Amino acid sequence: ETRQKGDGSRSWHEVSVAPSGTDPSKVKPLFTEPKPVAGRYGASAYARQMDDAQPQKEVRRQSVDSPPAIDGELKALRHEIRRVASMHRPAVDPVDQALRTFGRTFERGLEETRDLLRALLSETRAQSEMGFEPAQAKLYTLLTHNGVEDLLAEELVRGLESAESDHGGLDLRRQLAERLLSRVRTAAPLATRRGRQVVGFFGPTGVGKTTTIAKIAADASIRYGRKVGLITSDTYRIAAVEQLAAYAEILELPMEVAKNQEELKARLRSMKTCDLVLVDTAGRNPKDDQAVAQMADELSPDLVPTRMLCVAAGTNPRTLAEVLRAFKPVGVSELTITKMDECVGHGSMLNAHLRTGHPLTYYTTGQRVPEDIEAASAERLVRLVLEQWVVG
Repeated sequence: ETRQKGDGSRSWHEVSVAPSGTDPSKVKPLFTEPKPVAGRYGASAYARQMDDAQPQKEVRRQSVDSPPAIDGELKALRHEIRRVASMHRPAVDPVDQALRTFGRTFERGLEETRDLLRALLSETRAQSEMGFEPAQAKLYTLLTHNGVEDLLAEELVRGLESAESDHGGLDLRRQLAERLLSRVRTAAPLATRRGRQVVGFFGPTGVGKTTTIAKIAADASIRYGRKVGLITSDTYRIAAVEQLAAYAEILELPMEVAKNQEELKARLRSMKTCDLVLVDTAGRNPKDDQAVAQMADELSPDLVPTRMLCVAAGTNPRTLAEVLRAFKPVGVSELTITKMDECVGHGSMLNAHLRTGHPLTYYTTGQRVPEDIEAASAERLVRLVLEQWVVG
């Protein structure tokens, strides 16, 4: 054990168990006590003596260093161990790999078979229950397969007249395309509009509002030479302000934060020379009506006249209906469809547009800024909705 003396120095002692009455002198120190340094006492003297003893330890450590020959043998031994270990690594079993490939192919085949059966059942139901002709039933199945709501698909298909020819199906499809083109409305891109524009972007969480704003700002400032300002009221999401600030720094655009209505008024006054002011808002849960209403009050139409709702292209019909219901108090006037590149069936875009009657302004097709955005067009939407024949 280690014992500390009154002057701060330490000594090492070996403790032994002995019968009572044993001479204490038989308990001998395990190590020799450090010799006191002349003129120094206490802990400092002890530390000085230990420092003086350090070179001896280093010499002792050097004396046990292995010679170069032993180092070479150790390296060769390590190399051999690694080589033997690599020889015993389990190789890829070709049978197992073939089974995995077959399993994936089989699953895809099953999914395609299920789609085919659904299409056949849908066609049969459309003919037997809705009174559609075979060509009409195929169009109805196509629309519903691509995500168009059942009632909307029935409304679009009913009334189409098939010509008496071998290409009656194509005639119906052409009629349906013309009907859709007549009903789809689009709005001009923000950068091409005259006068000063203040636009707020609303929507549920995760639809890509901030990235969409960055794309529009880059397009307006670089391609059209408009003076653009950015404002964010999203102080809820982690790093939301930093994300928009990073885009603003790259594009060399002014960016401000507005936590309430008074700050928003001040920020808008400071950007009165900007041609286009884009206001980012926090994403809201469609089921939280109170939060959506509060946001609508803070960003009143007097301050933000143009109000853009961002909706993801792959949103299922029930969720889409809930989103449109929840954000109705905001007073949305236009729609931007995001994440089109991640969507399989594009019928939900048509559902959102025809359900609200608001014009389509932008489509976003990826995460790249500013490339992956385009002005909305009726032709592109109709082409996406009518693509991929399911049967026939």
